[in-house]
Order: sequence, then structure tokens, then C-alpha cells
Amino acid sequence: MEKKIIKEEADFEDVKHYSFMIQKLLAAILSKGGVSKNDKSKVMGKLDEEITGRPFKVAVIGQSGVGKSSTLNAVFGLNLPVSDIQEGTTEIIEKVFPMRDGFNLSIYDMPGLLQNRKRDKVYEEMYAEILPQCDVIVYIIKANTRNIGDDCRILKDVVLPICNQNSIKDNLIIAVNKVDTIGQTIDPDDPELVWDPLENKPSEKLWECIKKKRLDIFEKLISENLVLLNDKDALKPEQVVFYSAVFEYNLGDFLMAVTNVGKRGWIWAACIGYDQWKAKLEKNKKHS
Repeated sequence: MEKKIIKEEADFEDVKHYSFMIQKLLAAILSKGGVSKNDKSKVMGKLDEEITGRPFKVAVIGQSGVGKSSTLNAVFGLNLPVSDIQEGTTEIIEKVFPMRDGFNLSIYDMPGLLQNRKRDKVYEEMYAEILPQCDVIVYIIKANTRNIGDDCRILKDVVLPICNQNSIKDNLIIAVNKVDTIGQTIDPDDPELVWDPLENKPSEKLWECIKKKRLDIFEKLISENLVLLNDKDALKPEQVVFYSAVFEYNLGDFLMAVTNVGKRGWIWAACIGYDQWKAKLEKNKKHS
């Protein structure tokens, strides 16, 4: 008997009016599953509310010079001038960016701490108010910083307690930026401690330095009980990412971290993040 392979196509008319692939995929699955129009309408309405009903909110925290603007440009597809996110800002600035098809990105630029004791108390109250509203909290550290003690103090005394009190610890990402500059703090005159712009990767010698710095930072975070395995009050190792925003290096790990955070990280990845990452990969292939 001749075998027949029956190929069923999803009803294109049923999915074509949706803007995002996640919507089209879910609509096709519901149609194939024989879900009633009424139930399907409810499910799709819930998804649409998640995507366009409220902005995807990101709080960015970091001391002066960590690369807030370049990180937002590289990770979230913005086009901010370097000076647009005010380093050393003394107030919370919220900026809403319409991305596409009703999806909005909201950025909170948080003021730095440990600069003024009187202001710190006020800022901590601002943190307590704003951070629980955010889908992602990005704390940026400079990879070439010799001592991350101040960052650990802020994380341990302010940021992480707020996250734990509001059950949003999974929303937090520690982002270690500027791995391309680690060699400059070791020996700025060593030509082997440089970034290879053609291959867009560190030299072998710089890579060894990056691995050592990565280990040092993890050891410090672990010693401060900020990152631990199987500890309900600490972060998981995958919530720490090492990258270079300027060279758009290792952004795949960053995108994965955003995808996995909290309850709405997947919204960003499914609607905007994946397409942006795919475009970056194609761009890099053309230039390689």
C-alpha cells in the first residue's frame, strides 16, 4: 500500500493580521487544536494585553562610566547618544520608547548611590518604589574596575533586599560590561592585551585575562553571598553576564538572561529581542 503523507497548513487568514511571531504561532496552535473561537479570543486577548497593554519596563543601575547608554543600545536596540543617559544622575528619569506595533519599552535611569549620605536615603526610597514595577533590573559593573566593593555594598544593602522583599529577585541581572578594556588596567602598552576588531573577539592573551577577571568577580560575589547555588535569597550564576556593549560581544548570553528573568522576560525576547539578535548575527556574517 502506498504511504501518503498528509501535510496540513495553518489557516493563514487566521494569523496574518497578527504583528508578532509569538501571536501567529499561538493563533495557529489554537486553531489546529480545535479551540473554540470564544476561548481562542480570550487567550489571544490575554497575550495581546501582555504585549501592548503595558510597556516592558527596565531599570538600569550603575556608577559613572559603566556604559549605560551603550548597553541599552546594544541589548535593547535603542539609538541613544552616549550622553543621553546622564551619568551620576540625581533623579529617576523614565523614558518610553515605542518599538513597533504597539510594543513599548520603558527605561528607568536610576540615580547612583554612595555619593551623598543624605541623598542616599531618598534614593533608596525611590529604588523601593520603582524596582518592583520593573520587568528587568540591570545592575551594570565595569569589568576593568579593580575593586567592586562599592557595587557589592549597593547590591547587598539596597538592591537585593528590595528584590527579595517584593519577590522579584529573578528580575535582576548583574551585567559586567567593558570586558574589552580589561587589558588596559593590566598593561596598556602590551600590544597582545588588545581586542581584535576584525574577528570581534579578544586576543588569546586578553582572553586569559578575561577568564581570570571573571573568576575574581564571581569569587567576590560569592563571598558577599550575592551569588550562590540553591539559596533562595541569592542570585543564580546565570544572572551574571560578561559582555562588551561597544563591540556587541557576548550579547547572546545577555539576551538569554533577559529572556529568563521574572515573569515577562520572554515577552521581550519573543516580540523584539530575537529579531534584533538575528539581525545582528546576519550583519556580523556579512562583515566577516
